[in-house]
Amino acid sequence: MKLFRKDSGYAVRTLVFIAQQNQAKPVSSTYVSECLGIPKSFLRRIFSKLIRAGILRATEGVRGGVVLAKSPLSISVCDVILALQGDVKICDHAHNHEKCKNYRQCPMRKRIIALESRVSEEFCAITIQSLVDESQPIFSE
Repeated sequence: MKLFRKDSGYAVRTLVFIAQQNQAKPVSSTYVSECLGIPKSFLRRIFSKLIRAGILRATEGVRGGVVLAKSPLSISVCDVILALQGDVKICDHAHNHEKCKNYRQCPMRKRIIALESRVSEEFCAITIQSLVDESQPIFSE
């Protein structure tokens, strides 16, 4: 069971890295890929999802790249997870009576839903800014 997939981890690392850079200057996928060791093609897919979610903003051109679309204080890990993998779910069956024949009588369903809610609250309490504050600069121009 994975609550926090690899792409979400890469996305969080990337957002912390971008937040540590000069906010006014776009950061290229090539630069981020080289500094963090994330495959460029994988990083571009992550960027695309974060742009669609309004977490990053892209700029075109020779000096193009991405910048945070909002303050790192207002971007939570929960926002990143939602953008990349959807809701935090421990078990699909707890939410879908078509997948579970024992949906209504399931003794675990309420507890699973409660657990998912608590985990989600914890992820929502972690902001990119709090991670920046807790970390050393990864690399800076």
